[in-house]
Amino acid sequence: MAETTTSPLAPLRVRVALPHHFRETPEGTGYGSGRSGARFSRCLALARCLHALVQLERSCTDQVLHIGDRCLDTTEPLRQGDHPLPAIQLEIHLFTSGENQLDEVVDLFRDRLELHRLDLEDPRQLPLAARDFLIAATPSADLSLYLEDDLVLSDPLFLDKQAWFLRGCGGKAVLMPHRHELIPGGHGQRLLVDGPLREGFIRRFTQPQLDAGRGRFWDGQEIHFDRTANPHSGLFCLNAAQTERLRQLKLPREGFVGPLETAATFTVLPHFAVMKPSFAQRNFLWVEHGHPSFSHYSKKLPRRTSEESSG
Repeated sequence: MAETTTSPLAPLRVRVALPHHFRETPEGTGYGSGRSGARFSRCLALARCLHALVQLERSCTDQVLHIGDRCLDTTEPLRQGDHPLPAIQLEIHLFTSGENQLDEVVDLFRDRLELHRLDLEDPRQLPLAARDFLIAATPSADLSLYLEDDLVLSDPLFLDKQAWFLRGCGGKAVLMPHRHELIPGGHGQRLLVDGPLREGFIRRFTQPQLDAGRGRFWDGQEIHFDRTANPHSGLFCLNAAQTERLRQLKLPREGFVGPLETAATFTVLPHFAVMKPSFAQRNFLWVEHGHPSFSHYSKKLPRRTSEESSG
């Protein structure tokens, strides 16, 4: 077999900003799920979020322990099918307010992130502060990812799919994942927590449309995208040109539910078409909501038939 050589791709430089706040009180704080007894579950969610992020960083090549010869071998460059994969370089910024953070988790990842301690009278503004930093930071990264601190990005190609989509649409749209929670006792069934919003509400911001776009991914599969009837996913991801465009604008402080939703969703909603994969192809891009707060609805709300849903 003839030897082939492939020039390495330029690394994909990714800057990530996450707001994180936890203050446990008997009556609860609302933001940050600071209800009494929630500390362990919030620690678990934050640890899973940060661990999944760190796992997205990669080199083009890896090392193999050749224990027989007492040496290390180097692998061939990574590929997905016939598509070479670039290295991914992550720059993670975690934003906290005062001392209201889960130190037992943050300390575990201290060497992998930059901690920004802010002194805010209202911690609900923390997401907006993280968003503002991400948009203003220079030089612009190839991808700028805003992420709530309980989302678990377990898809190793999550960033590749974002870069592929943004390049394919020419930066005119953004791609949101479907957030899901595992339904207890549901035998693997998941609850997609960002279902359609009330039509009268969502049409104030966007005009939902099924099958609003299509693209063929590296594996040959044609992916269908909807202009979503619920643009919230707890995150947004922009390329460098999109970030630089928003840098010239006055970013909203309110306008879509509360500060948390405004940061994650209304930052991009007025300026780009917000798309999600079709429900039939939901696993092309979905993320786990690591601190479940919606799955109890699966036991409380009535189920509609498929005919009722489509009607």
